[in-house]
Amino acid sequence: MLKMQERVQHRGFKKRLILITISAVLSAITMPGMISSIFVWFGLVPFLFALKGLKWWKSLLWSWYFGILYIGIALYWLVPTLTQNISEFNGFPSFLGIIAFFLMTIIEGGFFAIFGMLYNLIDKFGFDLSLSSKKPPKKHNWHFYLSKSLIIIHAMSFAGLYTLMEYLRGFGEIGFTGARLSDALYSQIGIVQIVSFSGTLGLTFLIVFMNYMLYTSLRKKRWHSLVTLCIIIVGFYSFSFFVPQFSKYKGRKIPIGVVQTNVSVAQRYHMSSSNIVQQVDNAITKLSRTSTLIVFPEGTFPYDFTKGLFYTKVISILKSKNVHIVLGYPSTLGQHFYNSAGLFGPNGLEGLYSKHILVPFTETLPYPKLFGLFGFLKLTQFFNPGSKFTIFKWNNTAFSVQICFESYFGWLSRKFTNEGARFLITITNDSWFSQHPALVQHFAQTVFRAVENRKWVIQVADTGITGVVDPYGHIVKKLPTDSTVMTSFFVIPNGDRTFYDRFGNWILWFSIGLIGLDLVIRIIDDIIKKRERNV
Repeated sequence: MLKMQERVQHRGFKKRLILITISAVLSAITMPGMISSIFVWFGLVPFLFALKGLKWWKSLLWSWYFGILYIGIALYWLVPTLTQNISEFNGFPSFLGIIAFFLMTIIEGGFFAIFGMLYNLIDKFGFDLSLSSKKPPKKHNWHFYLSKSLIIIHAMSFAGLYTLMEYLRGFGEIGFTGARLSDALYSQIGIVQIVSFSGTLGLTFLIVFMNYMLYTSLRKKRWHSLVTLCIIIVGFYSFSFFVPQFSKYKGRKIPIGVVQTNVSVAQRYHMSSSNIVQQVDNAITKLSRTSTLIVFPEGTFPYDFTKGLFYTKVISILKSKNVHIVLGYPSTLGQHFYNSAGLFGPNGLEGLYSKHILVPFTETLPYPKLFGLFGFLKLTQFFNPGSKFTIFKWNNTAFSVQICFESYFGWLSRKFTNEGARFLITITNDSWFSQHPALVQHFAQTVFRAVENRKWVIQVADTGITGVVDPYGHIVKKLPTDSTVMTSFFVIPNGDRTFYDRFGNWILWFSIGLIGLDLVIRIIDDIIKKRERNV
Protein backbone atom coordinates (compact mmCIF):
# COMPACT_ATOMS: atom_id res chain seq x y z
CA MET A 1 0.00 0.00 0.00
CA LEU A 2 2.83 2.39 0.91
CA LYS A 3 4.61 1.72 -2.39
CA MET A 4 1.36 2.33 -4.28
CA GLN A 5 0.89 5.67 -2.54
CA GLU A 6 4.46 6.63 -3.42
CA ARG A 7 3.82 5.75 -7.08
CA VAL A 8 0.64 7.86 -7.12
CA GLN A 9 2.46 10.78 -5.53
CA HIS A 10 5.31 10.41 -8.02
CA ARG A 11 2.86 10.43 -10.93
CA GLY A 12 1.20 13.49 -9.42
CA PHE A 13 4.55 15.24 -9.16
CA LYS A 14 5.47 14.48 -12.77
CA LYS A 15 2.06 15.56 -14.01
CA ARG A 16 2.26 18.87 -12.17
CA LEU A 17 5.80 19.43 -13.36
CA ILE A 18 4.75 18.93 -16.97
CA LEU A 19 1.62 21.09 -16.65
CA ILE A 20 3.38 24.01 -14.97
CA THR A 21 6.32 23.83 -17.36
CA ILE A 22 3.95 23.93 -20.34
CA SER A 23 2.06 26.83 -18.75
CA ALA A 24 5.22 28.87 -18.10
CA VAL A 25 6.53 28.27 -21.62
CA LEU A 26 3.22 29.11 -23.31
CA SER A 27 2.86 32.32 -21.28
CA ALA A 28 6.46 33.40 -21.86
CA ILE A 29 6.52 32.95 -25.64
CA THR A 30 3.66 35.43 -25.97
CA MET A 31 5.97 38.32 -25.07
CA PRO A 32 6.69 40.94 -27.77
CA GLY A 33 9.28 39.81 -30.26
CA MET A 34 8.77 36.13 -29.47
CA ILE A 35 6.29 33.64 -31.01
CA SER A 36 2.62 34.62 -30.77
CA SER A 37 0.26 36.55 -28.52
CA ILE A 38 -2.55 34.00 -28.96
CA PHE A 39 -1.15 31.73 -26.24
CA VAL A 40 -1.65 34.41 -23.60
CA TRP A 41 -5.39 33.66 -23.51
CA PHE A 42 -4.93 30.06 -22.33
CA GLY A 43 -1.32 29.90 -21.11
CA LEU A 44 -2.38 29.85 -17.45
CA VAL A 45 -4.89 27.00 -17.88
CA PRO A 46 -2.38 24.15 -17.26
CA PHE A 47 -1.07 26.10 -14.26
CA LEU A 48 -4.57 26.19 -12.76
CA PHE A 49 -5.07 22.45 -13.29
CA ALA A 50 -1.73 21.79 -11.60
CA LEU A 51 -2.58 23.85 -8.50
CA LYS A 52 -5.89 22.14 -7.84
CA GLY A 53 -5.95 20.09 -4.65
CA LEU A 54 -2.54 21.14 -3.32
CA LYS A 55 -1.66 22.21 0.19
CA TRP A 56 -0.83 25.88 0.54
CA TRP A 57 2.91 25.37 0.86
CA LYS A 58 3.03 23.12 -2.19
CA SER A 59 1.03 25.69 -4.12
CA LEU A 60 3.59 28.30 -3.05
CA LEU A 61 6.54 26.19 -4.25
CA TRP A 62 4.95 25.20 -7.56
CA SER A 63 3.94 28.81 -8.24
CA TRP A 64 7.49 29.89 -7.46
CA TYR A 65 8.76 27.38 -10.00
CA PHE A 66 6.25 28.75 -12.53
CA GLY A 67 7.39 32.32 -11.87
CA ILE A 68 11.09 31.50 -12.14
CA LEU A 69 10.64 29.62 -15.41
CA TYR A 70 8.23 32.17 -16.89
CA ILE A 71 10.43 35.17 -16.07
CA GLY A 72 13.56 33.28 -17.11
CA ILE A 73 12.16 32.56 -20.58
CA ALA A 74 10.39 35.89 -21.10
CA LEU A 75 13.53 37.85 -20.17
CA TYR A 76 16.10 35.36 -21.47
CA TRP A 77 17.78 38.21 -23.37
CA LEU A 78 19.19 39.44 -20.07
CA VAL A 79 21.59 36.47 -20.03
CA PRO A 80 23.77 37.66 -22.95
CA THR A 81 23.34 41.25 -21.73
CA LEU A 82 24.78 40.38 -18.32
CA THR A 83 27.33 37.74 -19.35
CA GLN A 84 28.68 39.50 -22.45
CA ASN A 85 27.84 43.17 -22.92
CA ILE A 86 27.85 44.39 -19.31
CA SER A 87 30.51 41.94 -18.10
CA GLU A 88 32.89 43.07 -20.84
CA PHE A 89 32.13 46.73 -20.12
CA ASN A 90 32.65 46.33 -16.37
CA GLY A 91 35.30 43.63 -16.51
CA PHE A 92 33.71 40.99 -14.27
CA PRO A 93 33.57 37.22 -15.03
CA SER A 94 30.62 36.00 -17.10
CA PHE A 95 29.50 33.50 -14.46
CA LEU A 96 28.67 36.40 -12.13
CA GLY A 97 26.19 37.59 -14.75
CA ILE A 98 24.51 34.18 -14.68
CA ILE A 99 24.28 34.33 -10.89
CA ALA A 100 22.73 37.82 -11.11
CA PHE A 101 20.18 36.60 -13.67
CA PHE A 102 19.25 33.59 -11.54
CA LEU A 103 18.84 35.84 -8.50
CA MET A 104 16.55 38.10 -10.51
CA THR A 105 14.32 35.18 -11.53
CA ILE A 106 14.14 34.00 -7.90
CA ILE A 107 13.10 37.46 -6.70
CA GLU A 108 10.57 37.96 -9.48
CA GLY A 109 9.32 34.41 -9.09
CA GLY A 110 8.71 35.08 -5.41
CA PHE A 111 5.75 37.29 -6.28
CA PHE A 112 4.16 34.39 -8.18
CA ALA A 113 4.83 32.17 -5.16
CA ILE A 114 2.89 34.52 -2.86
CA PHE A 115 0.11 34.69 -5.43
CA GLY A 116 -0.12 30.89 -5.63
CA MET A 117 -0.24 30.54 -1.85
CA LEU A 118 -3.00 33.17 -1.45
CA TYR A 119 -5.01 31.68 -4.30
CA ASN A 120 -4.80 28.27 -2.66
CA LEU A 121 -6.00 29.62 0.70
CA ILE A 122 -8.92 31.46 -0.89
CA ASP A 123 -9.82 28.49 -3.08
CA LYS A 124 -10.09 26.22 -0.03
CA PHE A 125 -12.11 28.68 2.04
CA GLY A 126 -15.57 27.22 1.90
CA PHE A 127 -16.83 24.95 -0.86
CA ASP A 128 -16.76 25.64 -4.59
CA LEU A 129 -20.17 24.16 -5.33
CA SER A 130 -20.13 25.20 -8.93
CA LEU A 131 -17.32 22.68 -9.50
CA SER A 132 -17.74 20.02 -6.80
CA SER A 133 -21.44 19.36 -6.32
CA LYS A 134 -22.49 16.00 -7.67
CA LYS A 135 -26.16 16.91 -7.78
CA PRO A 136 -27.35 20.21 -9.20
CA PRO A 137 -29.15 22.31 -6.60
CA LYS A 138 -32.82 23.03 -7.03
CA LYS A 139 -33.76 26.17 -8.88
CA HIS A 140 -34.98 29.25 -7.01
CA ASN A 141 -32.83 28.17 -4.07
CA TRP A 142 -30.30 30.55 -2.47
CA HIS A 143 -27.87 27.70 -2.71
CA PHE A 144 -28.41 27.60 -6.48
CA TYR A 145 -27.85 31.32 -7.04
CA LEU A 146 -24.75 31.38 -4.86
CA SER A 147 -23.21 28.40 -6.64
CA LYS A 148 -23.86 29.92 -10.07
CA SER A 149 -22.54 33.37 -9.22
CA LEU A 150 -19.46 31.84 -7.61
CA ILE A 151 -18.06 30.86 -11.00
CA ILE A 152 -17.90 34.44 -12.28
CA ILE A 153 -17.00 35.96 -8.93
CA HIS A 154 -14.20 33.49 -8.30
CA ALA A 155 -12.81 34.00 -11.81
CA MET A 156 -12.77 37.75 -11.20
CA SER A 157 -11.29 37.24 -7.75
CA PHE A 158 -8.51 35.11 -9.24
CA ALA A 159 -7.85 37.80 -11.86
CA GLY A 160 -7.89 40.47 -9.17
CA LEU A 161 -5.40 38.59 -7.02
CA TYR A 162 -3.06 38.17 -10.00
CA THR A 163 -3.43 41.86 -10.85
CA LEU A 164 -2.48 42.86 -7.29
CA MET A 165 0.58 40.62 -7.57
CA GLU A 166 1.60 42.33 -10.81
CA TYR A 167 1.25 45.74 -9.19
CA LEU A 168 3.45 44.70 -6.26
CA ARG A 169 6.02 43.24 -8.67
CA GLY A 170 6.52 46.74 -10.09
CA PHE A 171 6.69 48.44 -6.71
CA GLY A 172 9.74 49.49 -4.69
CA GLU A 173 13.44 49.83 -5.39
CA ILE A 174 13.64 46.53 -7.28
CA GLY A 175 10.26 46.94 -8.97
CA PHE A 176 9.95 45.93 -12.62
CA THR A 177 6.84 45.72 -14.78
CA GLY A 178 8.44 43.87 -17.70
CA ALA A 179 7.04 40.51 -18.83
CA ARG A 180 3.54 41.54 -17.79
CA LEU A 181 0.93 39.42 -19.59
CA SER A 182 -0.60 42.55 -21.10
CA ASP A 183 2.66 43.13 -23.02
CA ALA A 184 1.73 40.24 -25.30
CA LEU A 185 -1.09 42.28 -26.86
CA TYR A 186 0.79 45.49 -27.68
CA SER A 187 0.26 44.95 -31.43
CA GLN A 188 -3.47 44.16 -31.08
CA ILE A 189 -4.64 47.76 -31.12
CA GLY A 190 -8.29 46.80 -30.76
CA ILE A 191 -8.15 45.24 -27.31
CA VAL A 192 -5.28 47.55 -26.31
CA GLN A 193 -7.74 50.46 -26.21
CA ILE A 194 -8.86 49.21 -22.79
CA VAL A 195 -5.68 50.61 -21.24
CA SER A 196 -6.94 54.18 -21.74
CA PHE A 197 -9.59 53.20 -19.20
CA SER A 198 -7.74 50.89 -16.83
CA GLY A 199 -4.02 50.97 -17.63
CA THR A 200 -2.12 47.79 -18.46
CA LEU A 201 -3.21 46.23 -15.16
CA GLY A 202 -6.78 46.27 -16.44
CA LEU A 203 -5.73 44.42 -19.59
CA THR A 204 -3.84 41.94 -17.42
CA PHE A 205 -7.01 41.45 -15.35
CA LEU A 206 -9.00 40.64 -18.50
CA ILE A 207 -6.41 38.16 -19.77
CA VAL A 208 -6.29 36.27 -16.46
CA PHE A 209 -10.09 36.30 -16.16
CA MET A 210 -10.43 34.68 -19.60
CA ASN A 211 -7.83 32.06 -18.64
CA TYR A 212 -9.80 31.14 -15.53
CA MET A 213 -13.09 30.93 -17.44
CA LEU A 214 -11.46 28.63 -20.02
CA TYR A 215 -10.10 26.49 -17.18
CA THR A 216 -13.57 26.23 -15.62
CA SER A 217 -15.16 25.31 -18.95
CA LEU A 218 -12.60 22.58 -19.61
CA ARG A 219 -12.80 21.19 -16.09
CA LYS A 220 -16.59 20.95 -16.19
CA LYS A 221 -16.59 19.98 -19.91
CA ARG A 222 -18.92 22.83 -20.76
CA TRP A 223 -18.19 22.85 -24.46
CA HIS A 224 -20.73 25.54 -25.33
CA SER A 225 -19.06 27.89 -22.86
CA LEU A 226 -15.66 27.02 -24.32
CA VAL A 227 -16.84 27.87 -27.83
CA THR A 228 -18.35 31.14 -26.60
CA LEU A 229 -15.08 32.14 -24.94
CA CYS A 230 -13.10 31.33 -28.10
CA ILE A 231 -15.47 33.48 -30.16
CA ILE A 232 -14.95 36.35 -27.70
CA ILE A 233 -11.17 36.02 -28.05
CA VAL A 234 -11.46 36.08 -31.86
CA GLY A 235 -13.60 39.19 -31.44
CA PHE A 236 -10.83 40.88 -29.46
CA TYR A 237 -8.47 40.42 -32.39
CA SER A 238 -11.10 41.42 -34.97
CA PHE A 239 -11.76 44.68 -33.14
CA SER A 240 -8.37 45.95 -34.32
CA PHE A 241 -9.87 46.56 -37.77
CA PHE A 242 -12.35 49.06 -36.35
CA VAL A 243 -9.96 51.21 -34.34
CA PRO A 244 -9.80 54.75 -35.77
CA GLN A 245 -6.94 55.18 -38.21
CA PHE A 246 -4.29 57.88 -38.43
CA SER A 247 -6.39 59.99 -40.84
CA LYS A 248 -8.81 60.82 -38.01
CA TYR A 249 -6.40 63.20 -36.34
CA LYS A 250 -6.81 66.89 -36.91
CA GLY A 251 -4.61 69.63 -35.64
CA ARG A 252 -1.26 71.21 -36.20
CA LYS A 253 1.36 68.65 -37.18
CA ILE A 254 4.74 69.43 -35.68
CA PRO A 255 7.95 67.94 -37.10
CA ILE A 256 10.31 66.56 -34.47
CA GLY A 257 13.82 65.65 -35.56
CA VAL A 258 15.18 62.35 -34.23
CA VAL A 259 18.73 61.07 -34.27
CA GLN A 260 19.49 57.36 -34.05
CA THR A 261 23.26 57.59 -33.69
CA ASN A 262 24.03 53.87 -34.01
CA VAL A 263 26.81 54.37 -31.48
CA SER A 264 26.72 51.98 -28.53
CA VAL A 265 27.42 53.00 -24.95
CA ALA A 266 30.77 51.22 -24.99
CA GLN A 267 31.75 53.00 -28.21
CA ARG A 268 30.79 56.40 -26.81
CA TYR A 269 33.14 55.99 -23.88
CA HIS A 270 35.98 55.60 -26.37
CA MET A 271 34.94 58.56 -28.55
CA SER A 272 36.63 61.90 -28.15
CA SER A 273 34.51 64.88 -27.13
CA SER A 274 35.25 66.58 -30.44
CA ASN A 275 33.89 63.56 -32.35
CA ILE A 276 30.67 63.59 -30.30
CA VAL A 277 30.24 67.34 -30.92
CA GLN A 278 30.85 66.77 -34.63
CA GLN A 279 28.17 64.08 -34.65
CA VAL A 280 25.73 66.45 -32.93
CA ASP A 281 26.65 69.23 -35.40
CA ASN A 282 26.06 66.99 -38.42
CA ALA A 283 22.63 65.95 -37.15
CA ILE A 284 21.57 69.52 -36.37
CA THR A 285 22.78 70.75 -39.77
CA LYS A 286 20.75 68.09 -41.57
CA LEU A 287 17.55 68.23 -39.52
CA SER A 288 17.36 72.00 -38.90
CA ARG A 289 15.94 72.39 -42.41
CA THR A 290 12.74 70.62 -41.37
CA SER A 291 12.64 70.67 -37.56
CA THR A 292 13.35 73.18 -34.82
CA LEU A 293 13.34 70.52 -32.08
CA ILE A 294 15.80 67.66 -32.45
CA VAL A 295 15.98 64.70 -30.05
CA PHE A 296 19.14 62.71 -29.32
CA PRO A 297 19.36 59.44 -27.33
CA GLU A 298 20.08 58.92 -23.66
CA GLY A 299 23.71 59.52 -22.72
CA THR A 300 24.74 61.16 -25.99
CA PHE A 301 27.58 62.64 -23.97
CA PRO A 302 29.04 60.15 -21.44
CA TYR A 303 29.91 62.97 -19.04
CA ASP A 304 28.49 66.31 -17.89
CA PHE A 305 29.48 68.33 -20.94
CA THR A 306 27.86 71.49 -19.54
CA LYS A 307 30.90 71.89 -17.25
CA GLY A 308 33.44 72.09 -20.09
CA LEU A 309 34.45 74.01 -23.22
CA PHE A 310 32.43 71.81 -25.58
CA TYR A 311 29.21 73.14 -24.07
CA THR A 312 29.97 76.53 -25.62
CA LYS A 313 30.54 74.83 -28.96
CA VAL A 314 27.16 73.07 -28.84
CA ILE A 315 25.32 76.28 -27.91
CA SER A 316 27.02 78.18 -30.76
CA ILE A 317 25.75 75.51 -33.17
CA LEU A 318 22.21 75.96 -31.82
CA LYS A 319 22.48 79.73 -32.23
CA SER A 320 23.63 79.44 -35.81
CA LYS A 321 20.76 77.12 -36.73
CA ASN A 322 18.18 78.62 -34.33
CA VAL A 323 17.03 75.23 -33.07
CA HIS A 324 16.45 73.42 -29.78
CA ILE A 325 17.69 69.95 -28.87
CA VAL A 326 16.81 67.35 -26.26
CA LEU A 327 19.99 65.57 -25.29
CA GLY A 328 20.82 62.95 -22.67
CA TYR A 329 23.89 63.16 -20.44
CA PRO A 330 24.93 62.49 -16.81
CA SER A 331 24.51 65.77 -14.94
CA THR A 332 26.25 66.64 -11.69
CA LEU A 333 25.32 68.79 -8.74
CA GLY A 334 27.95 68.83 -6.04
CA GLN A 335 28.59 65.22 -5.07
CA HIS A 336 25.38 64.01 -6.69
CA PHE A 337 25.17 62.37 -10.12
CA TYR A 338 22.02 62.16 -12.23
CA ASN A 339 20.99 60.47 -15.46
CA SER A 340 19.49 63.50 -17.16
CA ALA A 341 17.88 64.93 -20.27
CA GLY A 342 18.32 68.61 -21.03
CA LEU A 343 16.45 70.96 -23.32
CA PHE A 344 19.03 73.24 -24.91
CA GLY A 345 18.38 76.29 -27.06
CA PRO A 346 20.32 79.23 -28.50
CA ASN A 347 20.50 80.74 -24.98
CA GLY A 348 21.76 77.58 -23.30
CA LEU A 349 20.10 75.09 -20.96
CA GLU A 350 16.37 75.84 -20.73
CA GLY A 351 15.19 72.83 -18.73
CA LEU A 352 16.53 69.71 -17.06
CA TYR A 353 14.87 66.43 -16.16
CA SER A 354 16.69 63.80 -14.10
CA LYS A 355 15.62 60.17 -14.15
CA HIS A 356 13.33 59.19 -11.27
CA ILE A 357 13.19 55.41 -11.75
CA LEU A 358 16.71 54.04 -11.88
CA VAL A 359 17.59 50.57 -13.15
CA PRO A 360 18.27 48.34 -10.11
CA PHE A 361 21.89 47.22 -9.70
CA THR A 362 23.24 49.01 -12.81
CA GLU A 363 22.20 52.60 -12.01
CA THR A 364 21.45 52.27 -8.31
CA LEU A 365 22.10 49.68 -5.62
CA PRO A 366 18.80 48.78 -3.93
CA TYR A 367 18.88 47.76 -0.28
CA PRO A 368 22.72 47.89 0.01
CA LYS A 369 22.82 45.81 3.20
CA LEU A 370 21.04 42.99 1.40
CA PHE A 371 22.44 43.27 -2.12
CA GLY A 372 25.80 44.93 -1.48
CA LEU A 373 27.67 42.06 -3.12
CA PHE A 374 26.08 42.91 -6.46
CA GLY A 375 27.74 46.29 -6.75
CA PHE A 376 29.88 44.83 -9.55
CA LEU A 377 26.90 45.38 -11.92
CA LYS A 378 27.34 49.16 -11.69
CA LEU A 379 27.88 50.54 -15.19
CA THR A 380 29.80 53.80 -14.78
CA GLN A 381 28.53 55.17 -11.50
CA PHE A 382 25.44 54.90 -9.36
CA PHE A 383 23.02 57.76 -9.88
CA ASN A 384 20.79 59.69 -7.53
CA PRO A 385 17.09 59.72 -8.42
CA GLY A 386 15.66 62.99 -9.72
CA SER A 387 13.23 65.02 -7.63
CA LYS A 388 11.37 67.15 -10.18
CA PHE A 389 8.80 66.21 -12.80
CA THR A 390 9.97 68.65 -15.43
CA ILE A 391 7.61 69.78 -18.16
CA PHE A 392 9.61 71.25 -21.04
CA LYS A 393 8.29 74.21 -23.03
CA TRP A 394 9.17 74.72 -26.68
CA ASN A 395 7.30 76.92 -29.17
CA ASN A 396 4.52 77.34 -26.59
CA THR A 397 4.06 73.57 -26.51
CA ALA A 398 4.55 71.48 -23.36
CA PHE A 399 6.12 68.03 -23.53
CA SER A 400 7.93 65.60 -21.25
CA VAL A 401 10.93 63.31 -21.51
CA GLN A 402 11.34 59.92 -19.88
CA ILE A 403 14.62 58.07 -19.81
CA CYS A 404 15.04 54.40 -20.78
CA PHE A 405 13.65 52.07 -18.08
CA GLU A 406 11.05 54.66 -17.04
CA SER A 407 8.83 53.93 -20.03
CA TYR A 408 7.90 50.63 -18.34
CA PHE A 409 6.03 52.55 -15.64
CA GLY A 410 2.65 53.93 -16.63
CA TRP A 411 2.27 56.13 -13.55
CA LEU A 412 5.11 58.39 -14.68
CA SER A 413 3.63 59.12 -18.12
CA ARG A 414 0.29 59.70 -16.41
CA LYS A 415 1.98 62.17 -14.03
CA PHE A 416 3.46 64.11 -16.93
CA THR A 417 0.14 64.13 -18.80
CA ASN A 418 -1.71 65.45 -15.78
CA GLU A 419 1.00 68.10 -15.37
CA GLY A 420 0.26 69.38 -18.88
CA ALA A 421 2.48 67.45 -21.33
CA ARG A 422 0.91 67.47 -24.81
CA PHE A 423 3.18 64.82 -26.27
CA LEU A 424 5.69 62.42 -24.72
CA ILE A 425 9.30 61.50 -25.54
CA THR A 426 11.43 58.58 -24.35
CA ILE A 427 15.20 58.60 -24.88
CA THR A 428 17.09 55.38 -24.27
CA ASN A 429 20.30 53.38 -24.57
CA ASP A 430 19.20 49.97 -25.83
CA SER A 431 22.56 49.07 -27.34
CA TRP A 432 23.14 46.96 -24.23
CA PHE A 433 20.73 44.41 -25.67
CA SER A 434 21.91 42.16 -28.48
CA GLN A 435 18.66 40.17 -28.64
CA HIS A 436 15.84 41.61 -30.76
CA PRO A 437 13.01 40.62 -28.35
CA ALA A 438 14.57 42.94 -25.75
CA LEU A 439 14.20 45.89 -28.13
CA VAL A 440 10.63 44.96 -29.07
CA GLN A 441 9.56 44.46 -25.45
CA HIS A 442 10.90 47.90 -24.56
CA PHE A 443 9.33 49.60 -27.58
CA ALA A 444 6.00 47.92 -26.76
CA GLN A 445 5.83 50.14 -23.69
CA THR A 446 5.67 53.15 -26.02
CA VAL A 447 2.43 51.77 -27.46
CA PHE A 448 0.86 51.37 -24.02
CA ARG A 449 1.93 54.83 -22.83
CA ALA A 450 0.46 56.36 -26.00
CA VAL A 451 -2.94 54.69 -25.56
CA GLU A 452 -3.10 55.17 -21.78
CA ASN A 453 -2.73 58.92 -22.16
CA ARG A 454 -4.03 59.43 -25.74
CA LYS A 455 -0.75 61.12 -26.59
CA TRP A 456 1.73 60.91 -29.41
CA VAL A 457 4.86 59.24 -28.09
CA ILE A 458 8.34 59.24 -29.63
CA GLN A 459 11.10 56.87 -28.60
CA VAL A 460 14.68 57.70 -29.61
CA ALA A 461 17.25 54.95 -29.04
CA ASP A 462 20.97 54.91 -29.74
CA THR A 463 20.89 51.78 -31.93
CA GLY A 464 17.10 51.24 -32.04
CA ILE A 465 14.22 50.87 -31.79
CA THR A 466 13.41 54.48 -32.68
CA GLY A 467 9.82 55.17 -33.64
CA VAL A 468 6.63 57.18 -33.15
CA VAL A 469 3.23 55.92 -31.96
CA ASP A 470 -0.10 57.72 -32.27
CA PRO A 471 -2.68 58.05 -29.43
CA TYR A 472 -4.48 54.86 -30.52
CA GLY A 473 -1.39 52.69 -30.53
CA HIS A 474 -0.61 52.65 -34.25
CA ILE A 475 3.13 52.48 -34.86
CA VAL A 476 3.20 55.28 -37.41
CA LYS A 477 6.88 55.01 -38.24
CA LYS A 478 9.75 52.85 -37.02
CA LEU A 479 13.39 53.15 -38.04
CA PRO A 480 15.61 50.16 -38.88
CA THR A 481 17.81 49.06 -36.01
CA ASP A 482 21.61 49.08 -36.03
CA SER A 483 21.78 51.93 -38.54
CA THR A 484 22.50 55.64 -38.41
CA VAL A 485 19.32 57.55 -39.23
CA MET A 486 18.46 61.24 -38.96
CA THR A 487 14.87 61.99 -39.84
CA SER A 488 11.73 63.77 -38.66
CA PHE A 489 8.57 62.41 -37.09
CA PHE A 490 5.31 64.32 -37.00
CA VAL A 491 3.20 64.65 -33.88
CA ILE A 492 -0.06 66.43 -33.13
CA PRO A 493 0.04 67.83 -29.58
CA ASN A 494 -3.19 67.53 -27.59
CA GLY A 495 -4.50 68.19 -24.11
CA ASP A 496 -6.66 65.06 -23.85
CA ARG A 497 -6.93 63.28 -20.51
CA THR A 498 -8.24 59.74 -20.30
CA PHE A 499 -10.16 57.92 -17.60
CA TYR A 500 -6.86 56.32 -16.62
CA ASP A 501 -5.23 59.76 -16.38
CA ARG A 502 -7.97 60.96 -14.06
CA PHE A 503 -8.35 57.91 -11.82
CA GLY A 504 -5.12 55.93 -12.20
CA ASN A 505 -5.00 52.29 -11.10
CA TRP A 506 -8.57 52.11 -9.84
CA ILE A 507 -8.47 48.46 -10.96
CA LEU A 508 -6.52 47.68 -7.78
CA TRP A 509 -9.39 48.76 -5.52
CA PHE A 510 -11.80 46.92 -7.80
CA SER A 511 -9.67 43.79 -7.42
CA ILE A 512 -9.57 44.07 -3.63
CA GLY A 513 -13.35 44.44 -3.60
CA LEU A 514 -13.77 41.34 -5.76
CA ILE A 515 -11.54 39.26 -3.52
CA GLY A 516 -13.55 40.40 -0.49
CA LEU A 517 -16.83 39.62 -2.25
CA ASP A 518 -15.55 36.17 -3.20
CA LEU A 519 -14.70 35.43 0.43
CA VAL A 520 -18.11 36.64 1.64
CA ILE A 521 -19.93 34.46 -0.90
CA ARG A 522 -17.83 31.46 0.10
CA ILE A 523 -18.64 32.01 3.78
CA ILE A 524 -22.37 32.24 3.03
CA ASP A 525 -22.12 29.24 0.72
CA ASP A 526 -20.45 27.19 3.45
CA ILE A 527 -23.06 28.20 6.04
CA ILE A 528 -25.98 27.23 3.75
CA LYS A 529 -24.46 23.89 2.88
CA LYS A 530 -23.91 23.04 6.56
CA ARG A 531 -27.56 23.90 7.29
CA GLU A 532 -28.75 21.64 4.47
CA ARG A 533 -26.69 18.80 5.87
CA ASN A 534 -28.31 19.23 9.29
CA VAL A 535 -31.83 19.15 7.88
